Amino acid sequence: MEHIHSIIIIKKGNKYLNYYDERWGMYLFPNIKGNDIEEIKSKYNTNNVRLAFDKIHEKYSVSHDEMRTYHHYFYEVNIDIDGEYFSIDELLADEKVKKYNEDIITYISEFYGDK
Repeated sequence: MEHIHSIIIIKKGNKYLNYYDERWGMYLFPNIKGNDIEEIKSKYNTNNVRLAFDKIHEKYSVSHDEMRTYHHYFYEVNIDIDGEYFSIDELLADEKVKKYNEDIITYISEFYGDK
């Protein structure tokens, strides 16, 4: 069974919007469960949303203590929004972020050619 999530990519230069997630105790890319572009447009109050790419991959789920297959959709949202922005290097410099989210960060880095 695939677990479907959408990752929201909002950029300023070579930095990406992240938020501090209390549950995980680290910074994450904005995201939603499922794959609904209309929900993303509504959440950010813009029609300037496009599917950049998607990835299907296996990953160990810490919260479920098992390997799972994830289908991540990566959406670009072109808006100017306040928040905390980090470069790929800044994100990967945080050991916890790297341990739990390196796959997502790497996919985004490869897509944009950032490092």
